[in-house]
Amino acid sequence: MRKRKKIRDLLYISGEHQTKCFYSYGIEFREFMNCVPNSPENLLLLKHSFHHAQWNQHSGFEYVTKQNLHDLIEDDVYGYGDFCWVDFSNEQDLDGLTDKQIAELLFFAHRAKPLNQIPMRRFAYYAHDDGWFNKLYVTELDDYKNLLARVIALKLQKLTGRKFHDIPIELSSVLLECTRDGLFIDLSRVIKSTTELKIPITAIGHYTDMDKVNDFREEIKDYKAWLVYSKKSWKLIKEDYLSD
Repeated sequence: MRKRKKIRDLLYISGEHQTKCFYSYGIEFREFMNCVPNSPENLLLLKHSFHHAQWNQHSGFEYVTKQNLHDLIEDDVYGYGDFCWVDFSNEQDLDGLTDKQIAELLFFAHRAKPLNQIPMRRFAYYAHDDGWFNKLYVTELDDYKNLLARVIALKLQKLTGRKFHDIPIELSSVLLECTRDGLFIDLSRVIKSTTELKIPITAIGHYTDMDKVNDFREEIKDYKAWLVYSKKSWKLIKEDYLSD
């Protein structure tokens, strides 16, 4: 069972849209699976410590299907250290992996860098210390756009005990675009009143050192943009760096 209960109240996402690659802090595996649209049901596990995985003889990899996926989601993924997987459509796909594809998967698990194109259906997921560092390749940018919008609402619900309407698509598109500059959302500095809730956001650039990302919490004193929830709707209030 999961041991880590504290909710990470900082979100950082840096997106390389050309390669469809996203670096993030603050999104745990369970949150990913709960928030990504049509969450994957079959995962090829490249780095893990899950004790109920199945083994594919052809590739030598272990995997999980929807029958055991809930157990994986509820497991102590943080305790794995490194956690790496790609999703696949069906078990026959594993028997059809070529030597080159197997090599690419092994390289991704070792360095989180694809040689050409990692064989996957939608996601190639590499994480260290669940929620601390994640590098994710996606096949469709819309998947990450929807994931980001849902994660923000989910975390707010857990942190405040309130329910929130979905972030509209036009605003989630703006947030996705902001990941190009390193989107930084500090949920610990949410300002609440009887009529609205204001979430401070800013851009800090591209980082893979999440210790440095956490340092920005103390360094940033003045926010120029706010994600605001009021009267059951969302809007973005900004001073300079974001555009509609």
